[in-house]
Amino acid sequence: MATIITPYSNLAVLIIDDMAVQQSTLRGYLSLLGISKTDVASTADDAVRLVKSRRYNLILCDYNLNHKTDGQQFFEYLRDEQLLPHDCLFFMITAEGSYASVAATTEHYPDAYLLKPITAADLDERLKSALDKRDALLPITTCLSKEDLPGALAQCDKLLAARNRWFMSALQFKAQTLLKLGRHEDAKVVYRAALEQRADLTWARLGLARAHKAAGQYEEAKQFAQDIIDSREGERNVAAYDVIAESLEAMGDPEGAMWVLREAAVVVPSARRFRLVGESAYRNGDLDTAKDALVKANKSSRGSMVQQSLDPLMLAQTLVDIGESTEAVRVLGDAAKTFKNAPQFAQVALAVQAQAEMQAGQTEQAAATLAKARETMGRGKADFATVALAKAELMSGNEEAGLALLSAAISADHENPRIKQMIGKALHDTGHEDKIGSVIESAAAGLDAKVKDARKLLRDSQIDEAVDAIEQAVHDYPENTGVLLQAAQINCMALRLKKERHRGRIERVSNYLTRLEKLMPASDRVIMMRRYFRETLSMLDSAAQPH
Repeated sequence: MATIITPYSNLAVLIIDDMAVQQSTLRGYLSLLGISKTDVASTADDAVRLVKSRRYNLILCDYNLNHKTDGQQFFEYLRDEQLLPHDCLFFMITAEGSYASVAATTEHYPDAYLLKPITAADLDERLKSALDKRDALLPITTCLSKEDLPGALAQCDKLLAARNRWFMSALQFKAQTLLKLGRHEDAKVVYRAALEQRADLTWARLGLARAHKAAGQYEEAKQFAQDIIDSREGERNVAAYDVIAESLEAMGDPEGAMWVLREAAVVVPSARRFRLVGESAYRNGDLDTAKDALVKANKSSRGSMVQQSLDPLMLAQTLVDIGESTEAVRVLGDAAKTFKNAPQFAQVALAVQAQAEMQAGQTEQAAATLAKARETMGRGKADFATVALAKAELMSGNEEAGLALLSAAISADHENPRIKQMIGKALHDTGHEDKIGSVIESAAAGLDAKVKDARKLLRDSQIDEAVDAIEQAVHDYPENTGVLLQAAQINCMALRLKKERHRGRIERVSNYLTRLEKLMPASDRVIMMRRYFRETLSMLDSAAQPH
């Protein structure tokens, strides 16, 4: 049989469906369209392995995979893990007419969704439309995939000048890019321009809320987000709930944020949503809500690729705090089989198990388990693992060791309000409320003093000494986000004051920002510091130009 040559012939396609008949049918349709380079996967896990090893231009995925991971979860996983190339199209195939409402609750939209039964003509029509859009936006998405934000902005302006049918898409990309650049006011202007074209554009209204949040205008951000939720088009938009919750946390109202997250979990009852509620409720001391949410998170993610080791660990800790030590040990035992190859799970599980055994009166067993936990734990960090071990030490009567671990945790990230909540709860639960001030405030004060000393040296024109002082703080506390932000800023200020491209300082700032982006994903503060760094380099380049 002769090979059919069509505009699609060079496309490499991955079909994901657990039904062999459907795989064969889709392959046949693709063949009719001139597509011969096709692979198939029956499970999400198989699909991930293929995506990691080969490059595809199109993925056709069945929504109901009849396994623990559905098509939407798989798509979101690919996006979150950055496994999907910027030029790869993703089509969802579903028999459920309600899928549109499922997609409306997330920011990860597939390029198209097709309702069964589909035909080769249906596929042809959607593919042509999606490829036209992809190709028109490719100059922008290519720049974004390379983190070339100024380049993406220039490509957006070029497409906007053409004033063709991709105008609104270019406007959306431009506003998003401006937000990534930390140019909040410029982003607001673009979002408002989009809303002047169409007042009901949810993405523009949401972007406007985010721009206000990024600028620290939390009340305005909350109102814009609430207006979305109150509208018919946006009542199920969980991203709007997130803007409100994040604004409330930034305003010092973590309990209010928890209630908003609870509402979002009702709208979208997913493992991720239950996880967010459970973690927030635990920090706020609402253990009944934490238990309910974490049980649901564990149940809905068990066996799927969105399952996380922290789910059973947080549930077990919550059960211990409630007094259900037997059930906590059972949860840990069941999870141990799943996460046997995850070293960190075993470390934290030992700390929580020691707490459960101490609570059950098994003091000798608890002491042995605690000894194992100490052996596996490294340097204290601002994380759940360190707090869990500290709590086990305090419950076992090892006050000095427990307090030292909590001091290390707060020193590791003294500006993190969530770790402060966790530490405060651990001290309260173990009868050490009187130590909250000395542990949290003294450690934070010590670090603040180091930063103030470095800034004073800078003000006194002792530039090199200021940089040395803040670098020592980074050496002592390499994952402290507050210290890293200050180090990035002081190094930038030193570059500006000396008016020279000091290679070592530029590399350090770049390294700090990379670390911060891992420690604080999508943080407005990090975005602004990245902008300050870009402006610093631009200033140095301008100063080096002959006048």
